[in-house]
Amino acid sequence: MRLADLRLAVRPRTPYEAMDLGIRLAQDEAALLWRTWFLVTLPVLALVLLVTLYFESSSASLLLWWLKPLFDFALLGVLSRRVFGDTPTRRDILGSVAGSWRHGLVGHLTWRRFSMSRAYLLPVWLLENLPRREREARIALLRNQYTGRARWLHAVMVHFEAFLMVTVLSLLFWFAPDSQDLDLWALLSGSQTHPLLNVITTVAYFIAMSLVEPFYVAAGFTLYLNRRTDLEAWDLEIAFRHLRERLDTHRRLP
Repeated sequence: MRLADLRLAVRPRTPYEAMDLGIRLAQDEAALLWRTWFLVTLPVLALVLLVTLYFESSSASLLLWWLKPLFDFALLGVLSRRVFGDTPTRRDILGSVAGSWRHGLVGHLTWRRFSMSRAYLLPVWLLENLPRREREARIALLRNQYTGRARWLHAVMVHFEAFLMVTVLSLLFWFAPDSQDLDLWALLSGSQTHPLLNVITTVAYFIAMSLVEPFYVAAGFTLYLNRRTDLEAWDLEIAFRHLRERLDTHRRLP
């Protein structure tokens, strides 16, 4: 990462201001983020729906949830390049996804899968490329004082995702024909079944996840950048660099 190319205004912020900056960053880069998201996730969704229809089971939808770290790697790769002034191509995106196993993807899909600090610490794995001991030291330093905020972000986004999923399901049942005689609560509680229930719930979850995950990754990324700014005084470094550039410009003037 080259600070000179950073497009975000670098200054000390509170953690909540940093996360709000991430939400606005996701809004500004919405087209690229969701294009990346659907490029990576739609093939997985198609596979899940095929398996769900063939075996008439909802367990295949767990694959969408389990592969979230992989999807997050793709989103973070795009964001990290955009804030430094670069726009990745489709080939770049697919290449970064294919190479994500070199950045700790296996761990994020296994023993670190349930970490509530995933969005906050993922940049360490993807962007810094540190040796193991240095990476562990960096993570320990980043966790200091910010772990609670990162977990709070995770908890809020999980609940928001669940709320959106129920909302999408409600809309589907409100528009369903009266002849179907479907009870949403009965279906959610498992006391009533329907041939397309597994497909409907899978699609509803995918829609909710698609709406939430880009904001989650962006907020975690800006929280990480803010912590690095606090620890390494990035704002002062950039200010001194700009001052030096101005002095050099004045010296070259006749």
